[in-house]
Amino acid sequence: MSQNSCSRHLLPDEQEPTREHGDQLDSWLETHSDFAALVIVGIGFMARLKDAAGTFLNPDEALHFVIANHTSWPLAYQASLTTAHPPLLIFVLYWWRYLGTSELMLRLPSVIAGAAFCWIFFQWLKGIFGKTTGLIGLVFAALLPPMVALSAQLRQYELMLLFLISAAYLLERAFVKNSPWRILASSGCLDLAMLTHYSAFLFAATLAIYAALRLVRFRASAKVAIAWFFGQGGALVLAIFLYVTHISKVKGMPIAAQAFELWLSKSYFHPGHASAWAFAVTRSFSVFQYLMGQLVIGDVMALLFIAGVILLSRDFLSQRLGPDVLQIRVLLVLPFALNFCAALAGIYPYGGTRHSVFLVISVVTGISVGMARIIGNRALPGIALAAMVVLLCYTFRTYYGTHIPRVDQSRTQMEKAVSFVRQRIPADESILVDYETGIELGHYLCEQRPISHEDSPLALDVFHCGVHRIISTSPEIWSFGSPTLKTWKEFVRRAGFTRGESVWVAQAGWTVTLADELQKNYPGFCCAERQNFGRNIVFFKIIVD
Repeated sequence: MSQNSCSRHLLPDEQEPTREHGDQLDSWLETHSDFAALVIVGIGFMARLKDAAGTFLNPDEALHFVIANHTSWPLAYQASLTTAHPPLLIFVLYWWRYLGTSELMLRLPSVIAGAAFCWIFFQWLKGIFGKTTGLIGLVFAALLPPMVALSAQLRQYELMLLFLISAAYLLERAFVKNSPWRILASSGCLDLAMLTHYSAFLFAATLAIYAALRLVRFRASAKVAIAWFFGQGGALVLAIFLYVTHISKVKGMPIAAQAFELWLSKSYFHPGHASAWAFAVTRSFSVFQYLMGQLVIGDVMALLFIAGVILLSRDFLSQRLGPDVLQIRVLLVLPFALNFCAALAGIYPYGGTRHSVFLVISVVTGISVGMARIIGNRALPGIALAAMVVLLCYTFRTYYGTHIPRVDQSRTQMEKAVSFVRQRIPADESILVDYETGIELGHYLCEQRPISHEDSPLALDVFHCGVHRIISTSPEIWSFGSPTLKTWKEFVRRAGFTRGESVWVAQAGWTVTLADELQKNYPGFCCAERQNFGRNIVFFKIIVD
């Protein structure tokens, strides 16, 4: 017998220990799934903590702090009515700032909420689909680039996701335990989510329909049914209150029109631009692209989600008293349908932006179910495959819209910019800024103190940071775009400057293009004494002509 022949005979025997070792690891993961989940959550928490440290607040983050940074919570609440979000985050920040105002401290509630969301999401997935699906879903929720990035920012989304998944988890436990108080606790979490971000309304509607289907099949006790109806009534009252006191007024704000026409234009349906069908398909796939942080992988995961929903069967659900296949399909697909309808009506954006991040619960669930099917419901291959997908998303990451590279958002860049203002700009020379820059300077140059605006005949916002006078555009002009020389000169004069006067102009935030536009199109007019601090902070001087 030849040596090659002997090798062919020995190969199966040599592979057997490998198979046994893999089976042992699968068995260990099944037995110790909570421990494995804690490790994954811990890794995700550390990634969020690292992302949250060392960078200055972006304009949205700084705006949230400025709104919360008032001398009383009623004043903070009144200020919150000028934004497009409910007030809960502002209330949290109002009290949290007493613990510290560093970037990491201010972002810490989001970091903690993001990690807590991952843990409860795992418990929810495990309870419905089993441990393998739960671990696969946890890898995505804890480690996907956009999920880590959102958790490391001072925003509403992670708090909202925590409350949403808590509501879903408590609802499942309520049905299993036939528990009225868990139903009420679920409703309370849903109310908190609605007070955090308005996209929670769409998930709340989904959960209401899902729960109604469960109640019919479950034949719940009278106490459970009454508790559920009571909770739904409370959510309805809260929705009416928020609509009357805030939503109805937000619709008339300039920021709503700007979102619809400009920076979220693609996420709203515009009749005549494309068919409703094409809008539904493109925006649905863009949701997956955004949540994966990678275009191609997002498209592949969208197909896997569809396969997971179609291939879902009763034997893949872990509990006899749990939801049936139809109810799970409703839970996974209905949020997309409601978000699409809201965008169709011009009420709420739908697509690859953070505004649709509530869909991550459905997205990751469907993907995890499909992936678990592919690997035969084995934990180790499932975790390995999910981790490989996440690694590819980081390696070939796609950035969306308002992204500042970390090197340009370094805290050091902002410290240098503040030092430049204090050392190089005389007290008698005002600084002209757009709205997002005014927010940034108001936070850092005023050293996180409450800002008082000057009574001024100018149709602009004027405030002081120490000896420096800042003249800022109103929210209608979030950032200086690409003005013509004529409109720019008119704007400078409207700000109260006279011919021959020296004017400092600053831009800091996402859109920092004014100096380049003026130098390119109107050489000789701009820009004396220009100073850049990274690519997202710039100061320059002009002489009023």
